[in-house]
Amino acid sequence: MTHLTGRRCAPSVVVRCGLFLLLGSPLSVPAADRISIIRGDCAQGVHLVARGARLSDVLMRLSEELGFQLHLIGSSDSVVDIDIFKQAPELIAKLSPIDNLIIAQARDPLCAGRSRVVKVWLLSKGNQGSAKPAAGATPPTRAISEAEVRQARENDNMYRKAHGMPPLAD
Repeated sequence: MTHLTGRRCAPSVVVRCGLFLLLGSPLSVPAADRISIIRGDCAQGVHLVARGARLSDVLMRLSEELGFQLHLIGSSDSVVDIDIFKQAPELIAKLSPIDNLIIAQARDPLCAGRSRVVKVWLLSKGNQGSAKPAAGATPPTRAISEAEVRQARENDNMYRKAHGMPPLAD
């Protein structure tokens, strides 16, 4: 029987530790394993735990679990680290304060007095490096149709409702 010295054991220990760290790292864990969704009853809401998951992955899992339509527009994919227990519309609104999310809601027929999520849009963050107009420059103007004004008001009210604010008066 040969006796292994500390010098000969060290490389294998380093290799084993390296493999352990690599296999146990969050990067090697599939997105599905980094996202946990538990639906409670009407009063409890939804419990979401996401660790190092992409926002689009979290929204896709939520859309599957809660049954809403998801529209991913542009390339805006923040990393989400959250442990939250709220009603679905509030939960989605709190997912990422830096991303553009639009949440359409409807009355929930299964839970009196509650809303359910119908559609969610994840928009791109916009042009971060857009040039600002020179001081004193007047922006170009164009006529705005009544339909555009109505649509803008609807969009604003949808945003306000998604963020817990009262709608604007007509």
